[in-house]
Amino acid sequence: MTKHETLRCEDLLYEAIRIAEQSREEFEIVKQCFKNDDMYGCERNQRISDRHWGYAEGIFKSLNELGFEHREMKRLQDLIRW
Repeated sequence: MTKHETLRCEDLLYEAIRIAEQSREEFEIVKQCFKNDDMYGCERNQRISDRHWGYAEGIFKSLNELGFEHREMKRLQDLIRW
């Protein structure tokens, strides 16, 4: 893998980490909506959270398939395996 490719993969990795963390925050909103008996808010936020989680998981799988190794890959894996 060239240096340019490695840098692009690293950028994707950090983007995926940011999105996965955002997905977790959105899921906390889902929990709060559920407690408040706001089913519309619960459903809407669940879909947003799921979409972001899937995006982060797709990046993780792609980077893994490419054989990209980085110390932050473990962090991303932990974030999407909840």
